[in-house]
Amino acid sequence: MADVKISELLKMQHTLAERKGWLGDRTPERAHMSILWSIDELGEAIAIIKKKGSQAIMDNPSVREHYVEEVADVFMYLFDMMESYGITAEEFSDAYIGKFRRNMGRDWVENDAMYETIPVKKLLVSLGMLESAPEQAARMVEVLGKTDVKTVLVTHLDRERAAGRLLAMDISPDSFAWVTGDDFAGLGTLYTRALEGEDPASAAVLVYTQEEVMAAAEAGIRAISFAADGLGTELTGEALTDVPNILAEIR
Repeated sequence: MADVKISELLKMQHTLAERKGWLGDRTPERAHMSILWSIDELGEAIAIIKKKGSQAIMDNPSVREHYVEEVADVFMYLFDMMESYGITAEEFSDAYIGKFRRNMGRDWVENDAMYETIPVKKLLVSLGMLESAPEQAARMVEVLGKTDVKTVLVTHLDRERAAGRLLAMDISPDSFAWVTGDDFAGLGTLYTRALEGEDPASAAVLVYTQEEVMAAAEAGIRAISFAADGLGTELTGEALTDVPNILAEIR
C-alpha cells in the first residue's frame, strides 16, 4: 500500500467514528481518554518486545505483524485525540517540522544534565527575573523540572497575585517551591528562609537586579546573573534556555 498522508489518516479515523457512532466522544473533554488508550496500546507493544524480543520482531513475520498492528493502534488513538482537539494535519505538520528544526540546532547537552548529580540542590528565582525574559524562563523552568534541582520562587507578593503573573507567562505555579514575605521582610531574609536550614553552598540565586545580588551576599548564597551587566557570574537572557550552562556555572 502507498504511503498515506496525515490528513488521510485523520479522515480514516473520522470515518470509523462516524460509522460506529463514536463522534459524540470526539470532544475536548473526552480527548484525554484517547491519550490513555494510546498509552495502553503502547504497553501492548512493549509487552511484545519483552515476551518475544527485538530479534523476533525483525525475523518472525507473525510477531512483526502483531507488533506493527499495536503500533498502529497507538497512532489511531492519538489521531482520535487530535480530532477531539481539532488539531489539523497542517498544524501537526508545522509543529513537527518546527520541532525537527529546533532539534537539528541543539547539542543535547541539556539531556545529559537531566541524568547527572548536581551538587546545587536549590535555585532561587524572582518574578522580576522570570518576567524579564518570559519565553526563555518558561523553557528553563520546564527543563529544571526534569533534574534534581529544586526551583524556589522568592517573592514579596502574596501567592495568588504571584501565581497570576506566572500563569500569564505560561509557567505553572506548581513548578516551584514557594517563599513569600511581606514588605517588612528583607530579600536576604527571604533567601535565608528558602534555605530551610541547609548549607548556603547547596543553593544559588539567579539574579537580575543589584538588590538581588546584595541579598544573595547577605544570605551567603552564590549569585548568578543572566543580565550580562557585570552582576555576579554573567549569562545572557538567551542562556536561560540552555539550562546546562546555568548548571555549569552553579557548580
